[in-house]
Amino acid sequence: MKTMPDLVLSGFNVGENISTDTVTTSGTIGAALEAASYGIPAIAASIQVIDEGDKFDDHRAYIYDFEVGIKIVNRIARNVMSRGLPDGVDLLNVNIPRHATMDTEIDVTRLAKKIFITGVEERHDPRGRPYYWINGDLIRDAEEGTDVRAVMKKGHISVTPLSLDSTARVDFKEIDALL
Repeated sequence: MKTMPDLVLSGFNVGENISTDTVTTSGTIGAALEAASYGIPAIAASIQVIDEGDKFDDHRAYIYDFEVGIKIVNRIARNVMSRGLPDGVDLLNVNIPRHATMDTEIDVTRLAKKIFITGVEERHDPRGRPYYWINGDLIRDAEEGTDVRAVMKKGHISVTPLSLDSTARVDFKEIDALL
């Protein structure tokens, strides 16, 4: 008989995982989703960076005080362990602003649509072959109630309940009309 963990914590990811831009590409979220697919409650935890370059650097030398994040995530994890996740919630996506304290407000949020204004730049390697560099500016504000607004604009901790079921909540008859 295989023994399964009671809870999976994926992270701390260096760099926030907010909006559908990052949630659909994040390995941190992906690991939590994998645990959730086995019925294991999961938490994905990420720390905001001020310098976007920090997301791609060698993190062995990254200087950040994780103590507040550890305390907050431990509190959430203890509550998930004792109460479980609500029906329909497979994981919690926790994003902690860089300068959070134990008094920082926590907002339960939904995903914003975007965190990047995405651009694609054609470049050429030394042999003249084209390649494409994806770049873009950060969106620093979004609708009220979203993770982007909470972390980027308000400096609050964002907790977004996520589900494995990405099925659109639509009357399937509307889709039948397209077929």
